[in-house]
Formats: sequence, C-alpha cells, structure tokens
Amino acid sequence: MKNKDTPTVAGSDNDHDPVDTRTAALLRIASVIETAATLDELLMLGISEFSQILHLPSSCVLFVSDDGITAHVANAHPPRVSLPTPFLLTDTPFLHQVFAERQVVQIDNIHHNELLGSDASAMTQVFIQLFDREHICSVLMLPLVAQDRVIGILLFATMEEPRHFTKSEVALARLMASQIATATTSFRIIERAQRRTAELATLNKIAAAVTSSLNTRDVYHLVMEQLNEYFQVDAGSLLMLDVETNELVFVMTLEAGEEKLFGVRVPQGQGFVGLVAQSQQYEIIHDAQHDSRFYAKVSESVNYEVRTILCVPIVVKNRTIGVIELLNKRDGTFTEEEANRLMRMAATIGVAIENAHLFQEVTTVRDRFEAILNSTNDGILMADMHGAVVTANPMAAQLFSCRKELLIGRQINDLLAELSARALAVSTPSWLNEDDAVDQVVELELSSPQARFIRHYTLPVREVNGAEIGRLALFQDISKERELAQLREDYTGMLIHDLRAPLTAIMNGIMMVKRGLGGPISDQQQELLGIAHQGSRTMLEMVNTLLDISKMEQGRMSLEVEPLSPYALIDQTLDRLMVSARDQRIPLMQQLPVGLPLVEADREKLVRVLQNLLDNAIKFSPMEATVTLGAVALHITEGVHPDVVDGLPLRIPELHAGDWLVFWVRDHGPGIPPQYHERIFEKFGQVRGRKVRGTGLGLTFCKLAIESHGGKIWLQSAEGKGSIFALALPLSQDQRTVRSS
Repeated sequence: MKNKDTPTVAGSDNDHDPVDTRTAALLRIASVIETAATLDELLMLGISEFSQILHLPSSCVLFVSDDGITAHVANAHPPRVSLPTPFLLTDTPFLHQVFAERQVVQIDNIHHNELLGSDASAMTQVFIQLFDREHICSVLMLPLVAQDRVIGILLFATMEEPRHFTKSEVALARLMASQIATATTSFRIIERAQRRTAELATLNKIAAAVTSSLNTRDVYHLVMEQLNEYFQVDAGSLLMLDVETNELVFVMTLEAGEEKLFGVRVPQGQGFVGLVAQSQQYEIIHDAQHDSRFYAKVSESVNYEVRTILCVPIVVKNRTIGVIELLNKRDGTFTEEEANRLMRMAATIGVAIENAHLFQEVTTVRDRFEAILNSTNDGILMADMHGAVVTANPMAAQLFSCRKELLIGRQINDLLAELSARALAVSTPSWLNEDDAVDQVVELELSSPQARFIRHYTLPVREVNGAEIGRLALFQDISKERELAQLREDYTGMLIHDLRAPLTAIMNGIMMVKRGLGGPISDQQQELLGIAHQGSRTMLEMVNTLLDISKMEQGRMSLEVEPLSPYALIDQTLDRLMVSARDQRIPLMQQLPVGLPLVEADREKLVRVLQNLLDNAIKFSPMEATVTLGAVALHITEGVHPDVVDGLPLRIPELHAGDWLVFWVRDHGPGIPPQYHERIFEKFGQVRGRKVRGTGLGLTFCKLAIESHGGKIWLQSAEGKGSIFALALPLSQDQRTVRSS
C-alpha cells in the first residue's frame, strides 16, 4: 500500500462533481481573463477565483525562467507584502517534479513527508518555515503549460486539516490552470509587442533627429530626452569616449529637462561608466551610495543624490564609443530586461551617432581636399558609405567626358562599369594585386576621348580612428609607362633573339672540346664540360620558350599540324623524363584506355606541353609518390555539360559541343591554393613560399600553346591534396576554328 503522506500524482479516484459546477467555474475564470487589464491583475483575480471554487484558503503562482533553472513567486492569495526571492528549482524536489514531469502532484500532509524532512535543502527549509508560519497542511501543485512549455506552477494549500483532492477537483483545477497559462502567455506576448513598439518609436525619433540636424548637441539632447521618457527616470547622461586620452566626457546630462555637466571628464576606468566602457557589459546598481565603485565626485558637484543606476556601453564595430547612464528609476528598480532593452537601443543609437560624426567630418574635410584634388594629374572620385560619389576632380570629369557636377551623386560602381564597357581591353596585372585584396588594380585601354592607358585603384577612406567612411577611386594615366614598357619588351625580345646564336656557338664549342678536337681531356674536365653544356642547353630552352611565348601572344606562331597518336605522344614524353623521375625515385604510371583517336596537332609543341606538366609533377612530388599521366576521349553534346567522365579524375570545364581528347597529369605533391589557380598560367607567375622554384614560363607556354590549338588547359587542386593539370584538344578542324574565334 502507498503511504498517504508521500507525494502522489493527483486525480486517481473515481468520484465526479456535477458538470454545472465545472462550467460555472470555467465561466468565472473566463470572465477574469476577459476583464483583467494587466498580468498582475489576471494572476490576482485568477488565483482568488481558484481559491473560492475549490474552497481553499491559500494559493500562489510561481513563474519559471526561460532556461528552466530558477523560479519565483509572482502572485499570492491572500496578497503578501513581500514574496520569497528567486530560487533554484533543483533545490525544491517537489516543485521540480511538477516542472520536469508535467504532472499534478499533491502532498496530503507536509508534516509527515520524507521530502520535507530535516535533511531537506536550504530552499526547501525556507518553504517549510513558510508553510509552518501559515499553518499549511496539504498542498496541490499543477504545471502551467502553454505552447508545449512549462511556464510556471500553480500551488494550492489547505490549513490546519489534511485534505486529499478528488479526481474531479484536480480535473477542474487543471482546466483552470490551462486557461491561466494560455492567458499569461498572451499577456506576455502583448506586453513584449507593446514594449518593442515603444522602443522602435523612440529609436525612430532619435534617427529622425540624427538625419535632420547636423548639430551634435541637438542630437545628444533628443537622445537623452527620449531615453529618460521611455525608461521613466529622473535623469540620464550620455558620455562619449575621447580616443586620445581614453577619458569619458559628459556631452549631455538631462535632469527635469535641464542640461548639466557638459564637458566634465571621468578618468579612465573610474566609476561605473569606466567599468562598463572597458567590459562592454551593462551594470545595474540598486544602491549606489553604498557601492565602493560609485564615482561620487560628479553627482556631488551638482548636489544630486544618486540611488539607482543603469549603465550600458555604446559599442560600434566591437569598439566602445561612449556610455549611456540612467539614474533613479521612478517606479522601482532597474531590471535585467530593461538593461537588455537599453543595450539593443544603445547599439542603434551608437550607429546613428557614429554616422552623424562621420558625415560632419566628411563635410568638413571635403573643402580642404578640394584644392589638392583639383591640382593633381590623376582622376579622383570619392564615394560615401553608400557608394554615391561626393567628390570629383577635373581630371575625372575629363576621363568620363562630362562636367564634374554631373558625377556627384552617381553610384561609383555604375561609373566604373561604364568605363570598363568603353575600354578596348581590361586586365588585372598580378604583380600589382595581392592574393587576398578585396579591390583589385585594373588597367584599361581607352580610345576616346583620346587613345591612352588608365590604371584604376579603389582604396578605402578612413578617419583617424580607423573607421571606414567611404571609397576613393584613382585613375592614373600610364600611357607613357606603357610606351616605355613596349620599348623595353621590344629591346628584350631583340636581345633574347640575338642570344640564340652565341649560345649555340658556345654549345657547339663545348661539344667539340668534349669530343677531343682540341686535344685530350681528363674525366674531371669531361664532367665540368657536361655541366657547362647542360647549363647552356637550359638557357637556350629558356630563350626559345620566351620567343615562342612572344610569338603566340602576338599571333605569329605557326603550327605544323599532323595526325598524332596519343600513345606515341605520351611515350615520347615519358622517354624524356624517365631518368629524372628515376633519380628522384618517383614512379611514373600511365592510365590510357584502348582505342584513343588520333589528334591533329603540332608534335613538338604538344610534347613540350606534356613534358612541362610532367616535369612539374615530378619536381613537386615527394619521394616514392606516384605521378600518373593519362588520356581519355569524350563527346560534348550541345546544351549538355557532364561534370564527371569515366576515366577522368577531375571535373570538366565548359567546352564547345563536339569530340575532344583530354590529357591529364596527376601528382601527390603539396597542392596549389585556389588563389593561384589562374595566376600560375601568367608569365612569371609562381606559387609563393615553395622551396622548388622555376622560371615561371613553363605553364605560360602550355596555356598559349594549347589555346593556339583551339584547346583549353585547367587545374584542379587543393592545398595539401596534390594537383591535376589537364588539357583538352578538339578532334576536328571546325572545333579549332570555333575555339580560336
């Protein structure tokens, strides 16, 4: 048998009360919900009705925190002058059972219950003392459940005599509790909406003041006027941070509409304002006069008594720019909810104030810079944070062929797009651009209003503290620079061309000496002559590569096209690098399907391309790591783009419809970061930080040679995961023509 004094899940008997009693009770509770104007009134009237319906002398409502950790008594019947402080639910097992299991629990006799014995928790002992003081004997506890969440607990108590609540009584109490829980949630939603509406209205007024006035004093006044009214306080202060001294300066204090304390400074780290500015966390002080952190000098200077304080930081982009301090709440003490509300408002206010400051500074310095802008030979456009042009100089107006007044207000991105559309050519030179730069340096070739080359930079404009306030677009005329570069390139090309003859003579002379035409030579001399011959040969290959690149860039390279077997091309490539691979202990593998078609190409150029790719793979692979050279034929259908092809270990880029032959080289080296995937195909483009380096010309030659065949070369790689270089060659003349055009 179950001990009648242990907590039980209520409502286990079979007795029933008349339906009329339940209906009348529900109607009375519904009337209370309909007539209550506030949540406190709803709770007070509701539990009073409960007590009358169930003939109970005492009852109360406890609300549980959103995290389900703490609870507090929100209302009681009969009314109490003071209520218990918030407590942990886990400290009161009988209440925690109601919350965790969502069940109705009753204790028939609290004086004979093991959960309320001498070894109970401190919080439970507080409740026992309260029960004893009120002569409470039995307790019925019900969960308040709304939107599938326990928001509180309804507690009924009897005095003097024990009482066991019947099943009908429990059922009636549960119905009433459900109505109260639903009504409570509705009241909370309405209250939050009303507070949010008032908060937004206040912020709208502040935003309107910021945008309508350039006088910061007026803005500060309206900010504090609105905050004092919204939070119902006697006084409020706005302090801004002096970045040079790190002191907080009173820029506005309002007490009964009167401005005070302007210009008064608080030393760094002093008082609650200094603490809040450093921690970027709000502070609530319920008794300022007895708090050792209170900086009393300021309030004493104006003979003002401070009792309660709510202080929050103004943070913009993780940087404290000021502090808002509210003093002496009129209707009680500051709450955590009010602190969070003021924190949200302070963030918006901070942005508004910061923007007002920036606008003033831009307006002030614009006139100072105008003379400088007008005297420079570079075109300059300055845009605000919204991308609208606020300043343009005469050279920029000349570049865009309009009066500079017509450039003001236009979007800078639109102007740059128009300039790019007019250009005959647009490029982004790698030697001028950082890998992670947001704004790239662009070079444009223009034909009107006159033929010239323009280099375009986009730079951020920052104020003293580093905050960005706009963008600066610079347009530098580099026509002379291009002319000199062309002269230098022509001279270099001529010099490189003329190097071939002496290099060939040197190599021939070395070979004749090695063969003994100049007399007998020792083994050591043979070795030294071999090194010299290999160095000269490397230099000659470099010269030939430079000349070939120059010809292909100018479209003067002629191709000796003939039908070629992919198997023969790969065998020839492997023969050239077999020794190098063996010396570095790199196994070379082939992955070739049967029946690959012939491809029409320049044998010498294509073998050099494959040789460059294979040589790079060997060079950057660790010892014993396999390098694979493969090929596959594929057909591209118009409008259909296959991402994956059997026998091809990488994705396919966009290719024209038709038949293609794809060669690929795969290594297991260090891989190439994504930012270098395009750059390494540029002249002298290399991956930074690599121990093994080359001339930076091999992949440039590969790209130009494959494109001259109407093909495409690409890379698939990730840092630390190896690389796959692939090239696709068209198998028909028509495809090469389409690709070249």
